[in-house]
Amino acid sequence: MKAVDMAAKVITDNSFSWIDNLYLDFIPEDDLKTEDQAGNNVTDCLLIGADNSPDGWGNNRFRQLHKAVEIQLFYSLNFSLDTDQCEIALMTAFLNAGWIIDRQNEGQDPDTGQATKTIYVSKLENLGE
Repeated sequence: MKAVDMAAKVITDNSFSWIDNLYLDFIPEDDLKTEDQAGNNVTDCLLIGADNSPDGWGNNRFRQLHKAVEIQLFYSLNFSLDTDQCEIALMTAFLNAGWIIDRQNEGQDPDTGQATKTIYVSKLENLGE
């Protein structure tokens, strides 16, 4: 299973009500235009695969895949919840599902003015022999 699909399952299984739209790999151009016209009143979550490399080497063979995902959050301009608490809940859900939190960045989208957060998560997937 692709890493972004695995990450999407963590998010959908936990029903984060503050995430209005969940996108895998890219945000469709039509959705970007619609949201810009609506004044960015939605919070989007974009999942992008960041790694899918061999790991767990032994006897010139790999037995695991290192899967990593970049989680990009684009907060609504009128987001009223505590972003720290939302992000803690999101990261906790990933930890509970066996993922590792690798690193984070935050900033502001220069085009929309939206607060953004990027969280990188990863996990090792054992391969069957």
